[in-house]
Amino acid sequence: MKITLRHLTYFDALCQHGHFGLAADAMHVSQPALSVAIKELEDIIGTDLIDRSQRPFLPTSHGREVLLTAKRVLAELDALERATGLQRGIEGPFDLGVIPTVAPYLLPIALELLQERLPKLEIRIREAQTEVLLTELEANQLDACVLATHSPDPNHREHILFRDHFVLALRSEQANALGLVDGKIELTDMAPLKLLLLSEGHCLREQAQDLCRFATQEVLNQIGSSSLQTLAGLATSGYGATLLPEIALDQSLLSGPLAILRLAEPEPDRVISLVSKRHNTAALDLSALSGVLADSGALCISKTRKSLAIRRRRTADLI
Repeated sequence: MKITLRHLTYFDALCQHGHFGLAADAMHVSQPALSVAIKELEDIIGTDLIDRSQRPFLPTSHGREVLLTAKRVLAELDALERATGLQRGIEGPFDLGVIPTVAPYLLPIALELLQERLPKLEIRIREAQTEVLLTELEANQLDACVLATHSPDPNHREHILFRDHFVLALRSEQANALGLVDGKIELTDMAPLKLLLLSEGHCLREQAQDLCRFATQEVLNQIGSSSLQTLAGLATSGYGATLLPEIALDQSLLSGPLAILRLAEPEPDRVISLVSKRHNTAALDLSALSGVLADSGALCISKTRKSLAIRRRRTADLI
């Protein structure tokens, strides 16, 4: 005969109550059934586990060691049962990957909303470039990831969150010298500009290169930065121009010396999506999380557009 969870559960109950009758009541079994189970456990282990010479009944020295093990096993079983009963994506641990050109702008709003709407979800953030996140998603190290490029893997499912338009950022005097007009800038107008891009490996670099197909590779490769903040800082210093996604336009940029100019319609944009593995669809409910992320993106972009509109009105008043 082998030790079963029934043996450990009954033994734990007896040690808690110190009385066979009370322990049996707590386990909703008859006292003889509980007594038989305790005796079976003692026979399997080969020694007395309960000191029956006193009341209430207490575990023997050997019984105390068995009790510690029993409690650990029962606790781990309870944790396993709770984990398997969780609504994945709604509660419990969740590993979310986010690309660097989205994470610092979307997450402050998203995490606050998540605390309100999904308080039982224990979100764990992993910030890395697209290729790294997709590799970790495939290895089941991530539950989902927020990307700005289409995943080529047919086994991936994409939940579109929002569209993020690109704007051109450069010093106002440079924009004036080139005759660049907000909302009327064609891609061909960008050919003379020294465009500052992210370093190799960032999806935004590839997107910018696609947009700037009229510029020469020599101009596009003048510098490779690892962050949008660095690009904005270089543009502010007059070193060149850069393309920024709307979501990255914080108040410091909007109130600074940079000209933030919209491109002509249809404005180029990128699609921000929540990507997960298709075979996890039944076990992973992403509807609530994708809703929070979509709302967070909409709030962030709405705030940016309002600030840009106020900035344009102020500029018009000064002319």
